[in-house]
Amino acid sequence: MKFRLILNVLLSVSLLLMFTHSVWCQESEQTAPPKKSRGGRGMFQLSDQDVLLPITSIEWGTPDRWSFTSRYIHMFQKDRDDKTWLHNLCVSLSPGTAGGRFGLGYQGIIKPILSRGDFGIFSEARAVLLRTWGNPLVANPNHTFVGGEIRVAIVFIINFGFGYYYQISGAENDQDQFYGFHLGVGI
Repeated sequence: MKFRLILNVLLSVSLLLMFTHSVWCQESEQTAPPKKSRGGRGMFQLSDQDVLLPITSIEWGTPDRWSFTSRYIHMFQKDRDDKTWLHNLCVSLSPGTAGGRFGLGYQGIIKPILSRGDFGIFSEARAVLLRTWGNPLVANPNHTFVGGEIRVAIVFIINFGFGYYYQISGAENDQDQFYGFHLGVGI
């Protein structure tokens, strides 16, 4: 039963990535000259709409204790100037001292002050695959969980995340579920 659930999750993610990849790779006519890359600050601009951020946050939380987060972001809007709300697809990887998380979800960026480019509120809703090891908080080590997280970050200063996780590996009688949180610096 658990193996089938894991296979269903992996198949769903694979199908999502397979179909979206063909859409993202379609060529389109250039109507305006390309803008200069906004790379820098530890980011790799893969294209005008794709960014790889090796380290976006350092966090402490349950169950994985200390962790850092890396992200791949696909921005849905090509023209992002003078927009107050930006829509993104976000894939994140958060290895920690007592566990690791892999997330896939929606990220929204609110830029309420248009004249100030660095200010923004980042919100994210994502599905998470969590694996524990070592000495995790509120969970047993060497177990796998699925869950969902809601995250909010103000600029690049502070972030807060809240999630619910349900165990999908281990003994049938040993099902564990818990709420977790993360507090960190970054987005």
